Amino acid sequence: MQESTQNHQLPRKFVGETETTNTLVESSLLSEKQFLAKVPISRRTLGNWKSKGWLPNIKIGRRCLYHWPSCEAALLRQQRGGLE
Repeated sequence: MQESTQNHQLPRKFVGETETTNTLVESSLLSEKQFLAKVPISRRTLGNWKSKGWLPNIKIGRRCLYHWPSCEAALLRQQRGGLE
């Protein structure tokens, strides 16, 4: 069999990026609506927490996304009355 001389290009990936990593990151990014479904607070409170810098977020254009593991850690740091 003769090998094809065509140059097949694979999709470019970032160094260290795998499909599994990409899927995990995409599944852990939440929209405002999804975040509010997980955390029982008002939109106003969410806006206040964002402006005070209490919640990490990613701003893409006008859209704001939340990385759930980072937000969960931030919320746990604000926790009161827990074991120290």
